[in-house]
Amino acid sequence: MKKNFKIALIIGIMIINQQAFSQKENAKSPLRGEQQIELSEGYSFVSSRIIAENPDMLAVMATVLNENLDFIRNSQGAVLRKIGPNWINGIGDWIIEEGYLVKMFANDSFIMDGDVVDPVTPIQLEAGFQFVSYFPETPMDALIAYETILGDELDFIRNSQGQILRKIGPNWVNGIGDCNPGEGYLVKMFDAAELIYPGSSSFTCGDPFTDPRDGQVYTTVQIADQCWMAENLNIGSMINGNEEMTDNSIIEKYCYNNDLANCETFGGLYQWHEIMQYTTTPGVQGICPSGWHIPIDGEWKILEGIVDSQYPVGDTEWDGTDWRGYDAGLNLKSTSGWYNNGNGTDLFGFTALPSGLRVGMGYFYWLNSYAFFWSSSDFGDLSAWYRRLDYCYGNVLRAGSSKTTGFSVRCLNNEYNVPPVPPSTPYPEDGAENQSIENYLSWICIDLEGDPLTYDIYFGTETTPPQVVTAQTETIYNPGILETETEYFWKIVAHDDHENTTLGPVWSFTTQSEGGCPASFTYQGQVYEAVLIGNQCWMAENLNIGEMISSGSNMTNNSLIEKYCYNNDSANCETYGGLYQWNEMMQYITTPGVQGICPSGWHLPMDGDWTIVTDFLGGVSVAGGKMKEAGTTHWEPPNTGATNESGFTALPGGYLNSNGYFNNLGFFGYWWSSTQNSSSNAWQRYMFYFFGEVGIYNANKIEGFSVRCVRD
Repeated sequence: MKKNFKIALIIGIMIINQQAFSQKENAKSPLRGEQQIELSEGYSFVSSRIIAENPDMLAVMATVLNENLDFIRNSQGAVLRKIGPNWINGIGDWIIEEGYLVKMFANDSFIMDGDVVDPVTPIQLEAGFQFVSYFPETPMDALIAYETILGDELDFIRNSQGQILRKIGPNWVNGIGDCNPGEGYLVKMFDAAELIYPGSSSFTCGDPFTDPRDGQVYTTVQIADQCWMAENLNIGSMINGNEEMTDNSIIEKYCYNNDLANCETFGGLYQWHEIMQYTTTPGVQGICPSGWHIPIDGEWKILEGIVDSQYPVGDTEWDGTDWRGYDAGLNLKSTSGWYNNGNGTDLFGFTALPSGLRVGMGYFYWLNSYAFFWSSSDFGDLSAWYRRLDYCYGNVLRAGSSKTTGFSVRCLNNEYNVPPVPPSTPYPEDGAENQSIENYLSWICIDLEGDPLTYDIYFGTETTPPQVVTAQTETIYNPGILETETEYFWKIVAHDDHENTTLGPVWSFTTQSEGGCPASFTYQGQVYEAVLIGNQCWMAENLNIGEMISSGSNMTNNSLIEKYCYNNDSANCETYGGLYQWNEMMQYITTPGVQGICPSGWHLPMDGDWTIVTDFLGGVSVAGGKMKEAGTTHWEPPNTGATNESGFTALPGGYLNSNGYFNNLGFFGYWWSSTQNSSSNAWQRYMFYFFGEVGIYNANKIEGFSVRCVRD
């Protein structure tokens, strides 16, 4: 009987889902509640956290006493099942501390309502097999859930799917993962023990933390919004320093000079892949206990900014490499143990010890002189970011190291999370004037822990602007067409996925007057600079709009703006703008000064517009130098006469000839006018790297030239 019972337990497979638990409105102590348990076809282990008003199994299971149910069995082998036309209850009452084996022919469910059991209610376990109930309201790592019985009395714990928590070598290995409400668990004990599930406040940062895998106790410290282990991790089986760590389901560690006593004092040394447990995802649990993780590079930056007296969290100082900060290292180091009296202040209780490192071929170096700590952020296929503290420096080194090096590990608690960095770098800039009435707002906001962010946007003409958008994920916003000569105010509120919120400052900008010239404007998502030359407002960049087509194709009137990119390389469009045939630019009309492919409120320059600007700059013989970008970043030397004193910033984008070939990038810039000379030709302007003049030429309309727009 017992043998058959064990076999049924081993082959039993079921998935139990629990719907959300809800308390009744006028709940008193004890709390009232209900729990719905979903049963799947096959074998299952089930339990409840609700003490039924009528615990008789026939009453508890009344809604599933139908053709879907085969039987229910308890730990003693007693059964509820149908015999003839009647359901016979050989179990008696549902015992809240026990779990039950259920065999179903088809999916079904039942609901228990009554008093909610205290999740820390003790469960008395006896030697042998037994089903136990799971009391907590939420899922919990099995190593934490069963911490009170992880000792010599326990053989194993098994779930419905046959996954097991058991001891392998010196460590408890969790093959179950999380325990879940509604599930029962089969426990095999060598001797009697008492199981008590952790309460909701089982750990408070600053209290000692016991690793349930090996019973090792770690001190912890809260530093601002972070909760750190205040000791180096020391988990695993020691291997010799001349061996490489492997993915063998056993946590391995190096001890300095292959001496276990050094692990007891300084913690273990680990290769990066071992600490990550052979994944590459930043912030994973890795070899840390459940509820803790390997800190990412950004979380180290936060710590450094918190403890440094000169460079706060978010300062660009922490984005650098090599030695950074002022006294962060001094404040993290322990007050004793460092070579040559290079001790720290341990101002925040981090207590960094000089644990040295292990390098290839099994050599150990720099005990008592340096401390090295891994992050979980890789630095490429072969390297990862780490931190180093030194006996002779007060700051902190950030660099990448080979993943085969053996460094120390500190774990960071999952429940403590810092808010996003305040939104910054607004566009338009705070206080900006003469802004376009067709503009986008943009900003930069980062979360140093890499959490996803959403944004609430406040915008309007009041100094305390109203909210206009909730939970947007993009960092750009289109407020629509604005009023001229109006001051607008806006701010961004950032939220991470840990319910942290950061309020940005209130920014402002003023729009241009009617017919004015904005410093910049946005057109179809791209920002363009503009410049006032005399009484004309010109784009200070070549237009770059449309979909790139091959130089072997002519542009067509197909309701789609098309462009050429020099050498059919889109990167050249990003630098020099697009090249356009005249008819495409004009959108297939021939009226001089039309909008064409320009934004609303702008037009394609007529031949006369070009004459006005060159006359204002002193005539065509010198205007080119005043309009060309200075220097030889884009222009070939000598770029004669180039001062760009006008701000026009002409670039040598070359052109596409009538045979479909690109020519003269870096040597010539060519710009269309909207004035045609004949049905096949139109006027254009060009500038040359060897002269400071502006040339005028009558060009074939099928050639591809750059385009500038002029404000109406």
